Formats: sequence, C-alpha cells, structure tokens
Amino acid sequence: MIRCALFVFVFFLSSFIPCFAQGIDTVEEPLARDEVFRLPEAEVTADRDTPELVTREEMDREGANDLWEAVKSVPGVILSGGGRRNDSNFSVRGFGSDSVPVFVDGIIAANPYRGEGDSARLLTGDMESIEIKKGFSSELLGANTLGGAVLLRTAKPKNPFEASLKTSFDFDSVFHYADSTSVASIGTKLDFFYAKAVFQYRDVDHFRLPGSFEPTAKNPQEKGDRLWSDSDDIKLTLMAGVTPISDMDIWLTYVYQDADKGYSPPDVTTSDFSIWHWPVWKRYSVSLNSTFGIGPFSFDALFYFDKYDNRLDEYYHWKAYELGIHAPHSDYDEYSLGGRLIGKWEINSWNMLQGAATYKKEDHRGLRGDMVNENELTEEMHVNEDTWSLGAEYSINPWEPLTIKAGLGLDSLIPNEYWNDENEYNKLLDADYFIVKTQKMFLYTWQAGVFYKFPKSEEGSRNHELRFTYARKNHFPNMAQRYSTRFGTSLPNPNLGPEIANHFELGYYFNFNNSEKFISAFTLNTAVYYSIVDGKIVTVEWPNPHYSSASVDLSRNLDSTSFWGFELAPELSLKDFLSSGLAFSWNRYTINHSQNGIEALTYYPEITLNGYVVYKPIKLLSIIPRVEYIGSRYADTEGKSELDSYFLAHLKVNADIGKYFSLSAGVENIFDTYYEIRQYSPMAGRSFTFSFTARY
Repeated sequence: MIRCALFVFVFFLSSFIPCFAQGIDTVEEPLARDEVFRLPEAEVTADRDTPELVTREEMDREGANDLWEAVKSVPGVILSGGGRRNDSNFSVRGFGSDSVPVFVDGIIAANPYRGEGDSARLLTGDMESIEIKKGFSSELLGANTLGGAVLLRTAKPKNPFEASLKTSFDFDSVFHYADSTSVASIGTKLDFFYAKAVFQYRDVDHFRLPGSFEPTAKNPQEKGDRLWSDSDDIKLTLMAGVTPISDMDIWLTYVYQDADKGYSPPDVTTSDFSIWHWPVWKRYSVSLNSTFGIGPFSFDALFYFDKYDNRLDEYYHWKAYELGIHAPHSDYDEYSLGGRLIGKWEINSWNMLQGAATYKKEDHRGLRGDMVNENELTEEMHVNEDTWSLGAEYSINPWEPLTIKAGLGLDSLIPNEYWNDENEYNKLLDADYFIVKTQKMFLYTWQAGVFYKFPKSEEGSRNHELRFTYARKNHFPNMAQRYSTRFGTSLPNPNLGPEIANHFELGYYFNFNNSEKFISAFTLNTAVYYSIVDGKIVTVEWPNPHYSSASVDLSRNLDSTSFWGFELAPELSLKDFLSSGLAFSWNRYTINHSQNGIEALTYYPEITLNGYVVYKPIKLLSIIPRVEYIGSRYADTEGKSELDSYFLAHLKVNADIGKYFSLSAGVENIFDTYYEIRQYSPMAGRSFTFSFTARY
C-alpha cells in the first residue's frame, strides 16, 4: 500500500501537472530558453536539438558515481549488465553501446576491438555534464554514431582556489559494509592559467541479494552476499590550461584509470559454467585541446592518445576457480590516437557554417599466455585500421521563429593490417565468402532539422518550440564482429558490412518560469520517434566446417529492424519548497524480414519510468523520494523467456551544514525487491548510504 501511494504521489506531481523542475535553487532567477540547460560554473550549454542533459546537480541528487548510474533516468535509455564480460552498459532507443559512442571531452571512451566500453568504469566525480544525443547528432562528431552519442565534459576550475572532498559509504540490508566511494578535488583559476586535479577511488566489497532469493541446487550461489560482486576502481584526472587572450583556451588533460573488475558472477540456476576474471583493466589517456576565436571565426582542435590494457583469465568450472586453475592469460594490448579540427563561421546573425575533419587510428593486439609459463605472452592477432571523417553543418535563421539546420558527412574505414596465428579457422579464408581483403568502406551521412520557436507570451516567461528532424547515420562493424573467434565458438566474417539507420523525430519543448507564482517553474520535453536500421548485424548459427555435427556463431547483415516510441519528461517547481520530475518512455520495435529465427530483441522493455520529488521543509534540508519502473522484456531471441517487470523505491535526505559542508543519508531499494536486469543475474537488495561532502 505504501509503495503504491508513493508511486501515485510522484506520478501525479510530475505527469498530471505536466512540467519539469528547474531545481529549488534556480527558480528565483528565471532562465531564457537558450539558457535552460546552462551550467553557470563552466558555461556549458546543451544543444537545443536534443535537450537531454544530466547536470552535476542531478548526478549528486541521484547519488550517481559512474556513467551507468547517471543516465538511467533519461527517457529512452535502458540499462544492461552482467553476462560473461561483466560489463555494465546501456542502449538508447534500442541502439547498443557500440552504436552510441561515449565521448569524453571529444575522445571516444571505448575498447577499440569491441567498439564499446564498460560504463560502470567511467567514474563521473570529475564530470560536469553528460549530454545524450538521440539519432539527430552532430555531423562534426564523425563516424559510428548510428543511434546517437553520449558527450561527457570534464569540469574546469572556476575560482582562484577551490577544493572539495566527498566520501560515501554503503551498507547492505544487515548493515555490513558493502562499498565506498571517495572523490578529492583541488584546482585554481588565475587570469592566464588554470589547473585541476581530481582523484577518485571506489571499493566495492559486495552487494547483498534480496531476502526473497532462493538458491538453486548444485549452484554455488547461496542466500546473502552475491558471489564475486566485488570490484575496485581508481581514476586520476589532471588538467592544466592557459588563456593568453580572451578568445583563446589551450589545455592538456591526462587521465589514468586502473580497475579490477572482479569475476563474472555466475548464473544462479546452472551448475555447469565457466568463470571469467579481469585482474587488469587499465586506461591511459593524454589529450591536447584548444579553442580560438577571431571575429566571426572560431576554431577547435583536439589531439589525443588513448591506451587500453586488460587481461582475462578463464576458469572452466567453479571448482577450478577454488583450486586456482585457469586457462592461459588472454590479454588486450591496444590503443587509439587521432584528432579533430573544427571550424565555425558566423556569416551573419542568421547564417552559420561549421566543418570538421576527424582522424582516428586504432590498433589491437591479442596476446595469449603459454601453457607452461603463463606470463610468457605470444601475439595471436594484430589488427590496425584508420577511420577518416569529414562533416559540415549549415544553420539558417530566416526569421526569428524558424531555424533550419542541415548536415552532411563522409566516413571511411581503411584497414591497414590483419594478422592472426595459424588455427583451424584460418582454413575458412580459402572460401570465397570469407576471403580477407584490405577492403575500404565509404559511407555518406546526412541530416536536416526544422525548429520553430513560438513567440513568447506577453509576460515573457513562456517558451515553446516544435522540432522535426531527420538523420541518416552509420556504424562500421567493429573488429570483434569481423575477426573474433570467441575462443573457438564463432567464425570470423571479415566481409561484414555496415549498418545504416534512418531516424525521424517530432518533438515539443515548453518552458515556463515565474518566481512570483505558486507554480514557479514548469518544463516539458516530449518526442515521438521512428528509426529503421538496414543491414542490422545479427548472430546466426552456421555449420562448423570442421565438425559436421556441430555449429558455430556467425555475424551477418540480415535484418531490418524498426524502433518507434514516445518519450515524456515533465518537471515542476512549486515556489521554493517542492519540485518533482518524471522520465517516461514507451518503446516498440519490429524485426523485418528476419532470416535467422530471431523473433524478439532481448532486454528491451516496452515501458520505463523514473520519477523523483525534492521536498524542502526548510532551506537547508531536502527530502528526495525516487521511484523506478521497468516493464517486462524478453530474455531470449525466440520470445519464449520473459523477465518480470519491477518497481523500485528509494529515499534520500540531504542536509547542508553552513556554506562548506553537507551530509546525506539514504535507502536504496526500500522494499528489498528481487529484480533482474539480465536473466538469472539478481541485482542488489536493500542498502543504506551515508555521505559527507566538504567544499571550498
């Protein structure tokens, strides 16, 4: 009963009165339409085309310490996790993590071989904002933005001296220590120089399963703590920049990450499984950014080197794990380097032209340990390839209410080298279908959008905008999809082709601000969208050429898949004591002309909902209940196994102690609900969070 009452309360405040909170502290200063998503401390503004921005304030409100946690309340974003690789990722309107690249200050944060990363490894304590582009994303970003892009921006210092320390502790349902996260930051901003250092450390000891979990016979998972749910993350961010003149900014950034992802937790129903362990997961990134403006012209430049190292150890059975016997090390030694040059010309007050050239080199080496001496590594595979992109965008504002934007891009994938040592699958290269060629891929992309901004009301406090956009985007198949044998379970397909998506969206934005009224702020973002993917890459069963009675996996361009749906994101502020918000999405799809027996998309719920309320009985105290609802979804491509829907409720209390300190306490999964994001991989039950923040 309490659960239903809380849900109805949030839904009523957020949806029945359609609006969107600007935050309790911002209602006193109404913002213009172009400034709604401005972050004053860094002067970062989200593009009006896709107003999906997660601010630093929102990350703190949600208690989000990494990218995976930060984006879950964005409409159209669906979390995924677990599996053999123990990755935590997400999809955007049905497009997976390798089709929606994550850019950190312009650098794609992805494993070059698989084209995706692990968003739980991307700690966000040094981030100022996260912007989610859906479908209609900038042509200046380059290739592989099939379903959009996620843009993370590192916070720069703002004051002559600033420092902060935040530490949080989580305890499980029986008040045993579960995990902790600490973020320490120090920075300075002078007239012509600035510098900042941020150190983050997260130690996850375990999470505890809900009390309703029942163990399965002959499976090692028992009631209580989830097996192998521990991990460790360290991240160091160093930034230094100079501003010799008012329109020039040059800065150097170094990022070091070191993680122990732990072991892949077992399927809680089976007694026969292997265990994967990642004792090494490291990233080193160095980048040089610059911006320069002179009159109507401005230029941005980025150059970077990004290195990944990780190691996989496989235990063929959990008893082998107990004995410490694993297969020889499997290592990734890989890097990417490249840059982007952007030029912008503001021709006049109603014309603007932008262009960009992007280059990226990716290099992957797969190494394997020796059966006798496991630390003696031998190279098994080497792939090296270049990606070039040219993009241009033109914007015209013929009269005040109307803006038209158009973009054109050319992307090319140029393989330089492919090599692997002799194994049985090399015999396939003699067949015509599997001939390895140094084949280049060239693709055009284009997009256009019309944005109509209705005249303001007489009071000047209401803004409306209607938008219609179209975008044609691409995705080159990644190295793993073309060359991986997945330890002998898959056939390589070097001739795999690209995926092409066509996106259509009709969206509406409404904003109201008036601090003198009881409903002081009120915002609504909503959209109807339709996307169709041609040449979608799917995995099919294929006869094993060496064992006629067996089959293996093969990646092929077979399906055409359509995605469509509706999104609604209202928020509301009532004077200075209450705000609430809702993120709702209705997601549908159709698999067209399937030739491989795929009848359903896995882990793609029809309904997702996130809602929150911020209640401030006094100025320094905030009470924040939050709810999540995820609808049922299929766990297999045949559409026979279905995961139940789930509802979660959370509560957090924040207290400011003077100007420099704050405390918070919260309860996650209040009702200790049993739920799964991935089949047979239960998530955490009830937990308690306590945090302390000091800032100057």
